[in-house]
Amino acid sequence: MPNSEFFVKFFDVLCNKIEICDKLKHYTTKNGANCSWFYINCKGDYRMAKRIFLIFFCATLIMTSFSGCKKNKNSPENQVIKYNLESEPRTLDPQVCNDYAANIVIMNIFEGLVRLDESGDLTPGVAMSWDVSADGMTYTFHLREDAAWSDKAKTPVTAQDFVFGLQRALDKYTNSPKAYTLYCIKNARKVNIDGAPADSLGVSAPDEHTVAIELEYPMENFLSLLATAPTMPCNKAFFEGTNGQYGLEAATIISNGAFKVKPRYGWSHYNSLSLVKNENYLGANVSVPAGVDFTIGKDLTDAVSLITTSAIDAALLLSEEQVAEAKRKNLRTVAFKDTLWGLAFNTQDALFANLNVRLGFLKALNRDHILSTIPKNCEVTESLVPDGLIVNGQEFRSVAGKCPCLTADPKAKSHFDAGLQQLKLKTLPKVTILCPENPNIKAIVSNAIENLNGNLGFYFNMEPVPDGVLKSRVASVSYQVALVPISVESPFAIDFLNAFKSGNSKNIANLNSPEYDKLINSAASANAKDAYKPIVAAEKYLIDNAVFYPMYTQSRFFAWSNKVKGLIFHNYGQGVDFFFATKTK
Repeated sequence: MPNSEFFVKFFDVLCNKIEICDKLKHYTTKNGANCSWFYINCKGDYRMAKRIFLIFFCATLIMTSFSGCKKNKNSPENQVIKYNLESEPRTLDPQVCNDYAANIVIMNIFEGLVRLDESGDLTPGVAMSWDVSADGMTYTFHLREDAAWSDKAKTPVTAQDFVFGLQRALDKYTNSPKAYTLYCIKNARKVNIDGAPADSLGVSAPDEHTVAIELEYPMENFLSLLATAPTMPCNKAFFEGTNGQYGLEAATIISNGAFKVKPRYGWSHYNSLSLVKNENYLGANVSVPAGVDFTIGKDLTDAVSLITTSAIDAALLLSEEQVAEAKRKNLRTVAFKDTLWGLAFNTQDALFANLNVRLGFLKALNRDHILSTIPKNCEVTESLVPDGLIVNGQEFRSVAGKCPCLTADPKAKSHFDAGLQQLKLKTLPKVTILCPENPNIKAIVSNAIENLNGNLGFYFNMEPVPDGVLKSRVASVSYQVALVPISVESPFAIDFLNAFKSGNSKNIANLNSPEYDKLINSAASANAKDAYKPIVAAEKYLIDNAVFYPMYTQSRFFAWSNKVKGLIFHNYGQGVDFFFATKTK
């Protein structure tokens, strides 16, 4: 096929009305093109030659384009990764988001000063490098000069965008659910709680490409904190132009990460959300895949089959059976021990609103007996806050010690009977313990019922249900007692306990306790050296008041197709990073 030089020169021949025959013969011979059919009579009409040329030229372009697409359609850079979000993101505003689905999307459409790699180690983000003062109190970040937002104007990402983002996160009127995680920054607590001026926050922009952050106290994992959602940059002009709709629609989102929400029809609420490459992104973490297609709320009870049939490329596995099946089919897997199982009480239920009833119920249980059949990949635990969570840069369990759960007590029946008497009940109403259909877990509940029947003198029931039904019933607090999992969705201990605060949508116990709320609020506003104390008290409150009875921790498994490489799954629900993912057909 003739090359581009041939077409350019030949077109010049036509346009300048030079002798056609000799020139055509010359270029045909020179380029080795089979244009004998195109060789027209030297006495032919020029306009006919031009018309034939244009037809041939357009046909060649179409064939070349089609051939190119066909040739490259299986290339990794033309592949889209498919993943399911468990729920609709409430918002893609990094400063106010507080759900796992939103965190996944935000991780891929925004880039902070730093990023975390597959090992959890720090890598450059918008900041090419940074300096830390000798006392660990001042951090200075040097930004890339080519960083740009995803708008048509390629608006530069500046130091002021990071200053404004942090000011928004800590502004008391923003009501950011993650503001307390930033209290290590100088004057952050005063800005967030007391309403001090935003410019008093210890964050400044000495110039367009330098961000300086001063701390209240040294924090060992401060840099890792700067990879979390509330520390993402925010362009003030764009934010103010959305008139309160920032992050709620594709049109009211501007990105600085390797991906952006597809501009047209990219977010079909409660159905799908599509990411495409951000052509303005020039960072070190240049994305490989063409994009990410998220389904929302897809049924994953057959996740392994969905992966093997390429309906999705990766998924959170919901059961032990799915994990075993994924391994049998040689799918790639990764596990994080960040799920706590235990008995939850509906504290607003007519019966279990009574403390003595709850105490009697739990003190009738023999832990060794009921936990003799825990599933594989699980470990018995007594404490409610799982190992590994932190408070002000320190591991919570190392500073707080253990928090033993309630143990068997011969006086269990006395507590239970006292509760029934307080409720003016002469006999026990029907009590059902909700649980998954997993055989190991049903065995745990059976052992518990054996203890309850023998030690309390009443009959209790078990209601095994599919995982999806369990999740729905627990989320709506449509149960009396349930053996349930709680996934850790943040590395901070206070976040885990905050789920039991009054009004929290994740409050599976339906707890409404001003005393408990006060402890959580105190933990959020306490001085650094004392911050762990109210958290210890809050954990003890949940144990002593029989709100949640911890039993064992379990590894949470993700699986993905062998056709996909480079996915990064972060623990504690911090997200899934698609930047380096490659996919082959």
